Amino acid sequence: MDGPGNNAAQSTAPLEQLRALVAEVSAPPLSEPAKILLDTLLEKYPGSAALFYGSGASVSSHENPADLIFDFYLIGKDYEALYTSSALRIVNRLVPPNVFYLETDSRFGKLRAKYAVLTLDHFERLVSAKTFHSYFWARFTQPTRIYDPAGKMTAQLEAALTQAIVRFCGASAGLLEENFKPRDLWLAGLGASYKAELRAENPDRAAKLIESYGSWTDDVTLPALAAASFDIQTENGMISLAGDGSTRKAKAAWRLRALVGAMLSVLRLLKGTQTFNGGMDYIAWKIKRHSGIDINITDWERKHPMLGAPGAALRYYRMKSAKNGAASAR
Repeated sequence: MDGPGNNAAQSTAPLEQLRALVAEVSAPPLSEPAKILLDTLLEKYPGSAALFYGSGASVSSHENPADLIFDFYLIGKDYEALYTSSALRIVNRLVPPNVFYLETDSRFGKLRAKYAVLTLDHFERLVSAKTFHSYFWARFTQPTRIYDPAGKMTAQLEAALTQAIVRFCGASAGLLEENFKPRDLWLAGLGASYKAELRAENPDRAAKLIESYGSWTDDVTLPALAAASFDIQTENGMISLAGDGSTRKAKAAWRLRALVGAMLSVLRLLKGTQTFNGGMDYIAWKIKRHSGIDINITDWERKHPMLGAPGAALRYYRMKSAKNGAASAR
């Protein structure tokens, strides 16, 4: 439904080029704060590997790591080894991923992390063309570090991240009707993926992320589109794709993702209130950080997160609508 990359065989040479870029970006050593958090997590999940992305991945010397929440995915071999709870195993399979919160003291102060848990085979499927919704493959199209102390999953994780980029670029290309630059494709794709997740992001969020990636989008877009079996032509830095008929289907697919995403977002929110200690306040912090809207979680909502989450979500959408209305009236 998104373009030729779903059914046609992927081109080997562009895929290998893309895989090499992924390996290069994923290999550098972690910052000390990130390694402290991951070493703590891997004591709890021995034998696992980890993926590191998001705000914490861009920590520089002038930023305080104690002011950030680091984002990780813990990748294990099977759910029986990851969880002693059968309930956690079931919900992780049905509505992935399970998300948890970690705090640990360090010489930097208290470090905080939000981490999700998946098995390797589940992750490989979720970032591939086998998965319709963009939640996973759009997230892991960004530069991502791999932390695999045993070295047993690195190759498979590199291959999975490569597939995520191919999937994202292939699905996003049909959103553009004319010649485009790589940045245009990523702006369109990230914007569509935010809508598909009901994410509270400012309009310039995608542009800031792309800027933070450096040359990443320019480097990976052409080989990803080629690996997705698009017929590509380039001139003066502009990309054109041969053929027609994909735009209407791609836009329809993204509209459907938004509908599916509404249900998935509610399910993940309700599930997260049970596994993520302090989850309501974290969600409010995240919304305020990205949209400037303070939904002011009440003590009752903190005490009863499952019951309080729908009311907090409704309050956010009302405040967002009022904010947008005020902006339009100016």
